[in-house]
Amino acid sequence: MSSTSQYPIPLSSLKDPQRLAAQKELTQILKPLKHDLTLNGIFALCKDGVFRSLTADRSVVDAVALRPELIKAMLDRMPYKPQNEIDYRGVDGTKVPKEQWFHPDKNLLPPPFVPPEERRNFSAEQLEENRKMLENRQGCEPQVRSDYDLGIKSL
Repeated sequence: MSSTSQYPIPLSSLKDPQRLAAQKELTQILKPLKHDLTLNGIFALCKDGVFRSLTADRSVVDAVALRPELIKAMLDRMPYKPQNEIDYRGVDGTKVPKEQWFHPDKNLLPPPFVPPEERRNFSAEQLEENRKMLENRQGCEPQVRSDYDLGIKSL
């Protein structure tokens, strides 16, 4: 991994054209992903290389399989953890059957989240308001926070 003193940096400042292209492609892939309308869910890059949108109880809302370059791009947006280089080296989400994207082995998912009572029961109106908010959201520019070495030759 490169020195962390230069991170985080906005994508617009990324110098390596291949890394920048992978980051831009990743941004375009993630934009249309559906969210849990209760806003209690999370996004997770699972160790099979599939990026999933999950509900609080860890049902899959949406998923996309990532090839190795895009897994690296996603990891580079996160703080550096050496274990990730071990866990994701050689992983290619595009080899995961689509059925498993939406019905993964439960050990691939983070533990369920039990939201506080006030965040459990949403009216249809609140869910519709959340849906509209998510549709109209303006994202901020992603930042690269690390430089993982997953042994990818094309980068």
